[in-house]
Amino acid sequence: MANELILLDTWVSPFGMRVRIALREKGIKFEYKEEDLTNKSDLLLKMNPIHKKIPVLIHNGKPVRESGIIVQYVDEVWHDKAPLLPSEPYPRAQARFWADFVDKKIYDTGRKIWTTKGDEQKSATEEFIGYLKTLEAELGDKPYFGGEKLGYVDVTMIPFYSWFHAYEVSGNFSIESNCPKLMAWAKRCMQHESVSKTLPDPKKVYEFILQLKKRLGIEARIALAEKGIKHEHREEDLGNKSDLLLKMNSIHKTIPVLIHNGKPVCESNNIVQYLDEVWHDKSPLLPSDPYLKGQARFWADFVDRKVRSSVFVCSVSLSIRYPCRISLSGFMG
Repeated sequence: MANELILLDTWVSPFGMRVRIALREKGIKFEYKEEDLTNKSDLLLKMNPIHKKIPVLIHNGKPVRESGIIVQYVDEVWHDKAPLLPSEPYPRAQARFWADFVDKKIYDTGRKIWTTKGDEQKSATEEFIGYLKTLEAELGDKPYFGGEKLGYVDVTMIPFYSWFHAYEVSGNFSIESNCPKLMAWAKRCMQHESVSKTLPDPKKVYEFILQLKKRLGIEARIALAEKGIKHEHREEDLGNKSDLLLKMNSIHKTIPVLIHNGKPVCESNNIVQYLDEVWHDKSPLLPSDPYLKGQARFWADFVDRKVRSSVFVCSVSLSIRYPCRISLSGFMG
């Protein structure tokens, strides 16, 4: 079978990383095409018209979608090169079970850590550590989940290692102190060129998340929650912007937009400062001293200017997996 392979992907996606690791572990050459998820290519829309998301592996003109399905496909087509799944049915079923566990538990819980604050974030962090401990127990004393060699579960889980730093900083906890065996496993996986060549710098991932939070208006939502202010939250489909968004932010046509008594306030930092000034008696966010307030504004601006310019910015609701749905916030009453 010919090996004409094209991978539609984006650098920060842990799901796309799985496919790249599998292909590289087997020594299979492929063409990598970086997708801008704010302006999806005609090829992506054609090859994945159902979900319109990455990763998509195009093999001899035919698309294979969903990371777990792609990795299994790669393992079946090139079964003679560094097999990832066991040959026996029962161990194969077990490997699929644990890969499914990673899919259902790690991504969504990890996302809650960096998108929430307070009790919700604390709960998400505890839940996340619990899932990691479950995986650590399954790993046991084996070098890899697959036994003596890198396998399907390893390939499924290891991309999240590049996101661990972001989770730890956001949730103020240490994965290594809670799950030392799992961290030793991750470092062992990084000795494979297929892994080390694929995983991005964890600090770059964290910078990406910081900018993504700005674009998603998460800071504004956190400020509202911190001050206990009731508001109506509206999801925006940036592929089909609402008339309200276009009216309320006619200049940039971007989110977030806070609508207070019919009047719009735009740009996340501006919104947060506005909230702090209007509801100054509720959990103040900025210092009262003018100099310290100026310093806080300086560093917030620094994050906006430097982080935004240093990473690829994808203004999507992490549509590396899900469709693009963003928030427009408006006050009730």
